[in-house]
Amino acid sequence: MNAYLKDCDYELAITSIGLDGEELDQVTLLEKPQILVKPGYFVATAYETLTQFTCDYKIVEETDISTAIGKVVIVKIINEGKALVAGPAKVDDISKLIESLRKLKINKIIIDGAFSRQSFAKITQATILVIGANYSLDMDKVVYNAKLTYDKLTLPSYNGKGYSFSDKILIVYKDEKIKELAFSSIIGKVDYIFKDNIKDIKLIYFPKSITNKFVESLVVNRKDCDFEIILNSPINIQLSDNNLDKLFKLKNKIYVLNPIEIPFVCCNPYSPKGYEFDDLLFKNKLASELGLQVFNVMKDG
Repeated sequence: MNAYLKDCDYELAITSIGLDGEELDQVTLLEKPQILVKPGYFVATAYETLTQFTCDYKIVEETDISTAIGKVVIVKIINEGKALVAGPAKVDDISKLIESLRKLKINKIIIDGAFSRQSFAKITQATILVIGANYSLDMDKVVYNAKLTYDKLTLPSYNGKGYSFSDKILIVYKDEKIKELAFSSIIGKVDYIFKDNIKDIKLIYFPKSITNKFVESLVVNRKDCDFEIILNSPINIQLSDNNLDKLFKLKNKIYVLNPIEIPFVCCNPYSPKGYEFDDLLFKNKLASELGLQVFNVMKDG
């Protein structure tokens, strides 16, 4: 966050899906950099955090959005200092807060993320993906997971025929016959899909998550299944690394209605568990697998 903000001299707003800017991280209990803010910035945070600001501010709006430590207020920063930011922890609340911030005609809104909280990426225009050593002591496992995560989050947008996708699972057959199912979730209903005449299916739209059991059934029936899979968002893929890898190796093409843009990827070679990777080797392995440049903001600026 601070590395990004260094180059931001224009008007922007900052919020967080958790607590950011505290002296000690609430998860790792390690020292944590505080968020540096400049005059003209807006900060959306729980009212109770304002006593920890080292800068002057003006409250411009009191919202009805709640956090674990109180209602969210939007303040405008008057002079440079440090801020403690605690924003909403729910996707719907962040969406509501974004609408409030947009009414202030702010150029850019920055949301600070948290450990593995990928669901918030679906409401952003762009997401910076950070790959950390903390996932595993084995660098190759970290890189393997990073590749799967990146491929999942950057699935292509569906640009095919405009079917009426709603909040129910939709099956389109090769003869263009359409069947809307009575349920929206595949959980507990996987067998229902595969007892159908799966050879004749052209595509299936899932408004909610696809599961490990669905992919395992798809693998078993892979000779008969060539249908496209349409998802509302990449975040709807809730799979183990093993099943995600299998899904990507199948012949089924996967598209999303709401794609996620990842402009670049950052890496953190340090783990709170007390170990670290060789920075250059880690970056090079990630860059090779992902096919793009990877930045360590603590060293690369």
